[in-house]
Amino acid sequence: MINQSINPVLKGLMYQLLWFLFFANAFACFVRIPARTVVDVSSGIFLGILVIHYLYEWMRSLKTKKVKMISLLMLPLILMPVISAIQAARVFGQPAIYGFLAQRQVFMALCAHFIVTALERKWLSEDSFEKYFVRSLQILLFIFLIFYMFVNPSRFIDTDFVTFSPNKGVRYEFPDSCIYGLFLYSLFKVWIKKEKKWWVTVAFSLFYILVYLLDRTQLVALAGTVGLYVLLNFSISRMIRMVILGAFGILLVFGLLAFMAPDFLDKNLKLYATAFETLTGEKVAESSTNIRFLESKIALAGFTDHQAIGVGFLSTRWNDGFRMINKYFYPTDVGLLGNLYVYGIIGTLVFYIPFLFALKYHFKLRKEHATLLVASQYVLIFLFADMLTAATNQKFYGVIAVFFGIVYYYRFRNNKEEDFELQ
Repeated sequence: MINQSINPVLKGLMYQLLWFLFFANAFACFVRIPARTVVDVSSGIFLGILVIHYLYEWMRSLKTKKVKMISLLMLPLILMPVISAIQAARVFGQPAIYGFLAQRQVFMALCAHFIVTALERKWLSEDSFEKYFVRSLQILLFIFLIFYMFVNPSRFIDTDFVTFSPNKGVRYEFPDSCIYGLFLYSLFKVWIKKEKKWWVTVAFSLFYILVYLLDRTQLVALAGTVGLYVLLNFSISRMIRMVILGAFGILLVFGLLAFMAPDFLDKNLKLYATAFETLTGEKVAESSTNIRFLESKIALAGFTDHQAIGVGFLSTRWNDGFRMINKYFYPTDVGLLGNLYVYGIIGTLVFYIPFLFALKYHFKLRKEHATLLVASQYVLIFLFADMLTAATNQKFYGVIAVFFGIVYYYRFRNNKEEDFELQ
């Protein structure tokens, strides 16, 4: 704990910095920056803290002969990198240590365990945690916007910090899912708490999503998530008002773009037209779409041969990883099929554990209307939908873990049903 004699403002800033570093590491925000040594050391320290904390809690459980459900839920998740590394050694001959180290991000699942412990042990209040969490997301959004608006990503073209898309050009490799979380939280602040000042954060996060991310499937998932909330919580009259206002807003935005940035509008209309053609089965010439078809064929063939636990995870530091199979092949590109290819049926189900338990907890939390809880539940719905088309869990599992940890805490904060007796 920070010394109580420190100036309250300074102490608050110190707590905010510590929690910002926690969330930045949990979301793997800067894991791909060119300073590899700094990144490896800092992420190694962070993971070490999470693992030590988890083991310490297990030691406490053995002494008290009581173990919490969250500790049990973490076990299959942190065993998967070991199983996958061994399987990659069997299938491809990759030394197991490479496969294990390449899956460090899966251990970010332990962020859920740390958050639950911090809140249950009253290391900080619920309000303080929510404040530090949301401010951290706002800081990350600010940093991402600064990079996109003022730092040309082409200068990092020879590093893992950026990626090249045939349609979108050179782009930064940021964990964008956390920004969708900020958008949903801010939107629910307006809708649930009637706090109109949050429209500012809604606008900035939506600007980032629409202008810089340009991810068609994520936008569909986001629209579906917001639509589900509206359907379950709005009256018919309010829905009608929303549709009218939404249509007016879309027309206004399109009108401004047509006047101020016609090339940008034309480019994005073509992206969505291509997506529609793909869904309707029409032949498309877009290179990225054709690449997805090729990747899907490779993934399906591999899954067919190794259905139970997949082919295992390959490290880019060993024979260029999955690209040794094909010049352009990333299992994350093909979503659920990519997870089945790498982890098989058993492993893929393991990664869906947080979603399944969050759904189970939802029925116990229907009377809870805390904004952070509601936002976390709907962020998990969004992430579930997103994982069907993009296996982001292979790169950024901490995003899922953080929001699941929040839902888990709210489920058990007023009772001890989670404790299991150890015989």
